[in-house]
Amino acid sequence: MSAFRACEESGVKRLAPLISPLLRGLGIEEAVRLEAMKKEWRELFPEPLSLHMFPSVLKDGELLINVDSPVWLQQLTLLKSEISKKLIGLGVKDVRFKRGRTCPEKRPPSEARHSRRISLDADAVRLIEETVSEIKDAPTRESARRAMERSFAGKVR
Repeated sequence: MSAFRACEESGVKRLAPLISPLLRGLGIEEAVRLEAMKKEWRELFPEPLSLHMFPSVLKDGELLINVDSPVWLQQLTLLKSEISKKLIGLGVKDVRFKRGRTCPEKRPPSEARHSRRISLDADAVRLIEETVSEIKDAPTRESARRAMERSFAGKVR
Protein backbone atom coordinates (compact mmCIF):
# COMPACT_ATOMS: atom_id res chain seq x y z
CA MET A 1 0.00 0.00 0.00
CA SER A 2 1.37 3.40 -0.94
CA ALA A 3 2.00 6.03 1.72
CA PHE A 4 -0.50 8.34 0.01
CA ARG A 5 -3.28 5.72 0.10
CA ALA A 6 -2.45 4.93 3.75
CA CYS A 7 -2.82 8.63 4.60
CA GLU A 8 -6.18 8.80 2.80
CA GLU A 9 -7.48 5.73 4.58
CA SER A 10 -6.32 6.98 7.97
CA GLY A 11 -8.32 10.18 7.54
CA VAL A 12 -5.50 12.58 6.67
CA LYS A 13 -6.87 15.12 4.19
CA ARG A 14 -5.14 16.44 1.11
CA LEU A 15 -3.58 19.83 1.73
CA ALA A 16 -4.71 21.65 -1.45
CA PRO A 17 -8.30 22.28 -0.30
CA LEU A 18 -6.98 23.59 3.02
CA ILE A 19 -4.17 25.75 1.66
CA SER A 20 -6.05 27.36 -1.23
CA PRO A 21 -8.34 29.53 0.96
CA LEU A 22 -5.33 30.57 3.05
CA LEU A 23 -3.38 31.64 -0.05
CA ARG A 24 -6.45 33.42 -1.42
CA GLY A 25 -6.88 35.26 1.89
CA LEU A 26 -3.25 36.39 1.77
CA GLY A 27 -3.72 37.53 -1.83
CA ILE A 28 -0.99 35.28 -3.19
CA GLU A 29 -2.96 32.38 -4.67
CA GLU A 30 -2.43 33.49 -8.27
CA ALA A 31 1.25 34.24 -7.67
CA VAL A 32 1.76 30.72 -6.32
CA ARG A 33 -0.12 29.25 -9.31
CA LEU A 34 2.00 31.35 -11.72
CA GLU A 35 5.25 30.10 -10.17
CA ALA A 36 4.05 26.50 -10.40
CA MET A 37 3.09 27.12 -14.02
CA LYS A 38 6.55 28.53 -14.78
CA LYS A 39 8.23 25.45 -13.33
CA GLU A 40 6.08 23.11 -15.45
CA TRP A 41 5.99 25.27 -18.60
CA ARG A 42 8.21 23.01 -20.72
CA GLU A 43 6.09 19.99 -19.83
CA LEU A 44 2.84 21.85 -20.59
CA PHE A 45 4.12 23.17 -23.92
CA PRO A 46 6.94 21.20 -25.52
CA GLU A 47 9.39 22.73 -27.99
CA PRO A 48 9.18 24.79 -30.12
CA LEU A 49 6.27 26.52 -28.32
CA SER A 50 7.99 26.64 -24.92
CA LEU A 51 11.04 28.28 -26.50
CA HIS A 52 9.03 31.20 -27.87
CA MET A 53 6.55 31.91 -25.06
CA PHE A 54 6.70 32.12 -21.27
CA PRO A 55 4.09 33.09 -18.63
CA SER A 56 4.50 36.57 -17.24
CA VAL A 57 1.52 37.67 -15.12
CA LEU A 58 -1.58 35.93 -13.78
CA LYS A 59 -4.29 38.29 -12.57
CA ASP A 60 -8.00 37.64 -12.10
CA GLY A 61 -7.67 34.39 -14.05
CA GLU A 62 -6.09 36.09 -17.06
CA LEU A 63 -2.61 34.89 -18.01
CA LEU A 64 -0.29 37.27 -19.84
CA ILE A 65 2.23 35.31 -21.90
CA ASN A 66 5.43 36.90 -23.19
CA VAL A 67 6.30 36.03 -26.79
CA ASP A 68 9.75 36.58 -28.30
CA SER A 69 8.90 37.77 -31.83
CA PRO A 70 6.10 39.26 -33.93
CA VAL A 71 5.97 36.11 -36.06
CA TRP A 72 5.44 33.90 -33.01
CA LEU A 73 2.99 36.42 -31.57
CA GLN A 74 0.82 35.99 -34.65
CA GLN A 75 1.19 32.20 -34.65
CA LEU A 76 0.32 31.89 -30.96
CA THR A 77 -2.68 34.14 -31.40
CA LEU A 78 -3.98 31.57 -33.89
CA LEU A 79 -3.35 28.83 -31.31
CA LYS A 80 -4.96 30.75 -28.45
CA SER A 81 -7.92 28.39 -27.95
CA GLU A 82 -5.67 25.28 -27.77
CA ILE A 83 -3.31 27.03 -25.35
CA SER A 84 -6.23 28.18 -23.20
CA LYS A 85 -7.63 24.64 -23.02
CA LYS A 86 -4.33 23.34 -21.62
CA LEU A 87 -4.35 26.02 -18.91
CA ILE A 88 -7.97 25.79 -17.71
CA GLY A 89 -7.03 23.22 -15.06
CA LEU A 90 -4.51 25.69 -13.65
CA GLY A 91 -7.14 28.35 -13.00
CA VAL A 92 -6.56 30.32 -16.20
CA LYS A 93 -9.78 31.74 -17.66
CA ASP A 94 -8.26 33.78 -20.49
CA VAL A 95 -4.91 34.22 -22.23
CA ARG A 96 -3.27 37.32 -23.73
CA PHE A 97 0.03 37.59 -25.55
CA LYS A 98 2.62 40.37 -25.69
CA ARG A 99 6.19 40.80 -26.86
CA GLY A 100 8.62 40.24 -24.02
CA ARG A 101 11.33 38.10 -22.42
CA THR A 102 10.62 34.41 -22.85
CA CYS A 103 13.47 32.32 -21.51
CA PRO A 104 14.26 32.21 -17.82
CA GLU A 105 17.90 32.76 -16.88
CA LYS A 106 19.94 29.66 -17.64
CA ARG A 107 22.20 29.91 -14.57
CA PRO A 108 20.95 30.48 -11.04
CA PRO A 109 21.26 34.21 -10.18
CA SER A 110 23.72 33.56 -7.35
CA GLU A 111 26.05 31.62 -9.66
CA ALA A 112 25.88 34.38 -12.29
CA ARG A 113 26.66 37.05 -9.68
CA HIS A 114 29.68 35.22 -8.30
CA SER A 115 31.22 34.77 -11.74
CA ARG A 116 30.99 38.52 -12.42
CA ARG A 117 32.38 39.58 -9.02
CA ILE A 118 35.78 37.99 -9.36
CA SER A 119 37.61 41.30 -9.72
CA LEU A 120 35.58 43.20 -7.10
CA ASP A 121 36.91 43.77 -3.59
CA ALA A 122 34.87 43.01 -0.47
CA ASP A 123 33.94 46.66 0.12
CA ALA A 124 32.51 47.03 -3.40
CA VAL A 125 30.52 43.80 -3.07
CA ARG A 126 29.14 44.88 0.31
CA LEU A 127 28.18 48.33 -1.03
CA ILE A 128 26.41 46.78 -4.03
CA GLU A 129 24.49 44.30 -1.86
CA GLU A 130 23.42 47.02 0.60
CA THR A 131 22.26 49.25 -2.24
CA VAL A 132 20.27 46.67 -4.19
CA SER A 133 18.77 44.97 -1.12
CA GLU A 134 16.15 47.73 -0.91
CA ILE A 135 14.86 47.05 -4.45
CA LYS A 136 11.76 44.82 -4.22
CA ASP A 137 11.35 43.92 -7.92
CA ALA A 138 13.74 41.03 -8.70
CA PRO A 139 14.49 41.88 -12.37
CA THR A 140 15.12 45.53 -11.47
CA ARG A 141 17.32 44.47 -8.53
CA GLU A 142 19.42 42.19 -10.78
CA SER A 143 19.72 44.87 -13.44
CA ALA A 144 20.94 47.41 -10.87
CA ARG A 145 23.36 44.84 -9.41
CA ARG A 146 24.86 44.10 -12.85
CA ALA A 147 25.20 47.80 -13.66
CA MET A 148 26.96 48.51 -10.36
CA GLU A 149 29.25 45.49 -10.73
CA ARG A 150 30.28 46.58 -14.24
CA SER A 151 30.86 50.10 -12.99
CA PHE A 152 33.04 48.99 -10.08
CA ALA A 153 34.92 46.49 -12.25
CA GLY A 154 35.51 49.10 -14.96
CA LYS A 155 33.89 46.90 -17.60
CA VAL A 156 31.46 48.16 -20.20
CA ARG A 157 29.43 45.58 -22.09
